Amino acid sequence: MNNIVLTLHIVFPVWLLAIVSLPCITSVLLIVAVILCLLVGVVYKIITRLDRLKPVLYVFRGLAIAAMIAVYVPLMILVGFKQTKLLYPVKRAVYTHGVYGENHAYYDRLLPDTLPKECGHYTFRTQGSMVAQDYHPTSWLSFTTDKATLDAYAVFYDRQGHSRISDAGKYRWVMRMFNMDIADDAEIPEGTVFYYISDYYPKAIVLDYAEERFMVMT
Repeated sequence: MNNIVLTLHIVFPVWLLAIVSLPCITSVLLIVAVILCLLVGVVYKIITRLDRLKPVLYVFRGLAIAAMIAVYVPLMILVGFKQTKLLYPVKRAVYTHGVYGENHAYYDRLLPDTLPKECGHYTFRTQGSMVAQDYHPTSWLSFTTDKATLDAYAVFYDRQGHSRISDAGKYRWVMRMFNMDIADDAEIPEGTVFYYISDYYPKAIVLDYAEERFMVMT
């Protein structure tokens, strides 16, 4: 009875959240976990009849438990480790591939492949996809770096064809999405490069030379 209560109130809701948030990764991991759990039952019946080969059963049980744990790992990485620079490549891959699947290449081009050597005040917040919700950004990457790196990013985004704009209203909205305290009449600071990708899901890149800060919102 306790196992049923645990499954209904904890396991299934977390699995559902993981599938909804990261459908392109979790669905595959969940299928593998279910198959291994079923194989444990099959192997158990075979071994009990033969009364031998118990180590094989232990191996399958271990694999099934590992697969069930693996279902949760991508979700933990997605919502956690916001300030762990070492896990940036993994968190980036979980976000782009897990949330956007076949469309991951577009988001891969917006987020840097790796962090630069000069990287301070690092924060990378990510959220999964949710069903039937109003649009809001799902990733916010911010860190300080040197001006040479900002120049390199400017060249990179210019070559992608993204337009630099000077719309202060959009800039203020983006800053608020980063939880920045900004005045209602604030203008874009002099020397700041502001890219705003105006499609169905607006995205933005900010190169703040005064603060030597790089910001991407997707």
